[in-house]
Amino acid sequence: MIAGSPPSIYADDVDWPSFGEPPEGDQHVDVAVVGGGFTGVSVALNLAEKGYSVHLYEAERIGYGASGRNGGQLCQGWTTDFSKVAGRLPASDRRMAWDVGVMGRQIIIDRCERHGIDPDLRFGYLYGGLHQRHMNELQDMKDEWAGEGYKDLELLPDAAAMAPHINTDEYVGGMLDHGSGHLNPLKYLHGLAGAAKSAGAVIHEHCRINRIVPGEGEGASMLHHDHGVVRADRLVLAGNAYLDRTAPRMMQQRLAPVTSAIMATAPISDNQIRDLIPDRVAVADCNTALNYYRFDARGRMLFGGRASYLAQEGNDIRRDLTQRMLRVFPSLKGVEVEKTWWGRIGITVDRIPHFGKIGQNTWFVQGFSGHGVALSGTTGMILAEAVAGDTGRFDAFASIRHLPFPGGIFRTPALAIGMAWYKLRDQLKL
Repeated sequence: MIAGSPPSIYADDVDWPSFGEPPEGDQHVDVAVVGGGFTGVSVALNLAEKGYSVHLYEAERIGYGASGRNGGQLCQGWTTDFSKVAGRLPASDRRMAWDVGVMGRQIIIDRCERHGIDPDLRFGYLYGGLHQRHMNELQDMKDEWAGEGYKDLELLPDAAAMAPHINTDEYVGGMLDHGSGHLNPLKYLHGLAGAAKSAGAVIHEHCRINRIVPGEGEGASMLHHDHGVVRADRLVLAGNAYLDRTAPRMMQQRLAPVTSAIMATAPISDNQIRDLIPDRVAVADCNTALNYYRFDARGRMLFGGRASYLAQEGNDIRRDLTQRMLRVFPSLKGVEVEKTWWGRIGITVDRIPHFGKIGQNTWFVQGFSGHGVALSGTTGMILAEAVAGDTGRFDAFASIRHLPFPGGIFRTPALAIGMAWYKLRDQLKL
């Protein structure tokens, strides 16, 4: 792993390029994008392809945050039930909202083909039901999605139906989504960043924004960093949970950072993989604090979970994730662990991404709540549309009112207590 890269298995596997240097002194730019993850790079790529002059500012390196170290799960749809999203919008926007939720897969396929990106993309995503409530929820999901015309969901009503897809006693049934899957997120993001640069976007790495001042009226927004000040005629904030206290207060109040940890084993044999997950689909259970896992292109089990509002990054992560993995696959006892790491995802109260605009020239989106691999490409496109003057889809989602998280100074402990209740509920299979 090179210096300055995040502690993920993906960083060990790539020859991490430099995409750009910090700016020298003050700048005045047409469009500034803050955040070098999936959303920010997608915005920069889309706008550069439209002919805009775009500068992107990343505090570390492209892929340092959640986009470069997540589990690589490519999930179709919204994090919450689609009916909850559609219910917050006018009936005339229902079809648009559905299409936004499921178009991320095709965007990834198209970009990989167009730009020659090989992110080890595979399709097949298995939801594991641990008890009857989960099976009822999966049936409801299948019915809801079928009503919108989605035909890629296959209900697996019992353990016998699950057996051809996964060898474990953990689940009573599940559902296979043939339209979702998994990929190497860092390879994909680096491919996007290379495409954005080729299209004309300027990327500044190692440029941490210390202060953001959205423009008043039609005035330029101001970005203060260690190397100077950026005056931006148009500004896009795409740092999600990594903007921290730099984000405007109204954004901070509506986003909660959650720490999720991942473990990678040493490669195991093809025979073992065929015995455990024959088709190498990605898997996630249906708990609120879920476990998610997959085999990567090198045959390593990547096992994630351990959601925490307290940002705990302690030394017991490996032990905890190993115990979780062995509950699902006891035969992996004794397998070597290559690495454990963690990162932050952003969630909103209702698990719907928070779109918004500040003043006349600052746009943002945040809070993908665990579905950012697919949704961020779509939302990046919508943000770029809005900056370019086509505001229809952006305005629809920005009309959704997002409640702030309660708690004040007690917010983090309160959220942790709330998550503890859901974890207990999961354990008791209520």
